[in-house]
Amino acid sequence: MNFQEPTLPWLRRCGLVSLLFAVCAAALAGCVATPNERAAGKSKLAFTGPVKLSCDDGMQMTITPRSGGISVVSPRGVELDLPASPPGQSVRFGEGLYAVVIEGGEALWMVSGKVPITCRR
Repeated sequence: MNFQEPTLPWLRRCGLVSLLFAVCAAALAGCVATPNERAAGKSKLAFTGPVKLSCDDGMQMTITPRSGGISVVSPRGVELDLPASPPGQSVRFGEGLYAVVIEGGEALWMVSGKVPITCRR
């Protein structure tokens, strides 16, 4: 009896399936962030408490950090909680008609359909 002929195709198939599985597993492993990478990706605001900013035309804005976003008292007195947009970063916040971009000591307050207001520390 010659056992090599029937065994050889089976080994080839198992080898190809194993190789395919290993390649897919390696590709998927590269898509998952490790806990350290997730922690590094969560940047925090440059301040911890409420911050009052002076805006154009003598207005004021107050920004308070919250989990996953900020609370804002806008230059026009509107009180809002805005989530990070996109989640996990600490520069852009917004929802619906309202948005804030914080860069260094400045914040740009934007309302859909209105002229943006620049505020400074």
